Amino acid sequence: LFAFNILFWLMGTFLLVIALWSKTQKGNLMDFNTMAVDPATILLIVGAVMFWIGFFGWVGALRENVRFLMVFGTSLIILFLAEAAVGILAFVMKEKVKQVVEDHMYESIRAYRDDSDLRDAVNVAQRTFKCCGVKSFTDWQDNAYFKCCNEGIESCGVPYSCCNITLQVNLFCGVNIMDIGDNSEICQTNNNITFVPSSHLKEGYGNGAHIYDDGCLDTMENWFNKNLYYIGGAALGVAIVQIGGVWLSQSLIHRIKVVTAGGYYK
Repeated sequence: LFAFNILFWLMGTFLLVIALWSKTQKGNLMDFNTMAVDPATILLIVGAVMFWIGFFGWVGALRENVRFLMVFGTSLIILFLAEAAVGILAFVMKEKVKQVVEDHMYESIRAYRDDSDLRDAVNVAQRTFKCCGVKSFTDWQDNAYFKCCNEGIESCGVPYSCCNITLQVNLFCGVNIMDIGDNSEICQTNNNITFVPSSHLKEGYGNGAHIYDDGCLDTMENWFNKNLYYIGGAALGVAIVQIGGVWLSQSLIHRIKVVTAGGYYK
């Protein structure tokens, strides 16, 4: 129990320090508007939970402190119940969860250039799942830097992670892949347009030849469905570890109480 908790606590401390450093470097430590799409926020929450649980388990096992061990065991039970509740709700309210994920993905596209951690996370996701945008590559018109109606080097383009390139990364491979002519038909009609039809894609760029055609929302959902048993196995493994931690803490508490009462623990 002691070795497990000190490792757990050190991992939590590491994640907590990394998250705090990241948010401090970006200067948005108290910016609650970007929390939903900031990967550092996730690390901060996970690190804080791991630090809390690991600290009480480590000190409780080291000092044989019953109260600390009870906090440790109770925290694991609460975490287990919370995870189970989230899993059940996600299964029952699948469409609602999908809508929430979709909204966050669109928000990530809009904030792509505003947060370096978010930008890296989006790029990793698109290259890993070989997808582009939420439902298609045209979703990137929702970002001011890639919008065709705006002037700039990235106008009418997509991030490099949308490019179907396997051997070498070209940071400019997604630049200017769409052509809307003199913009009179699209931009002058609605300056706030966030959608450019796929028919405006330049010749030779479609059908997955240059950029990924599939959106990330459906691609990730398909991957999740195909690997559901593996994900379920991983979740079961985490649950077993948590239940084992509760059992070990209760066993140690019982042993401490027996010895404190003057008995003999076998």
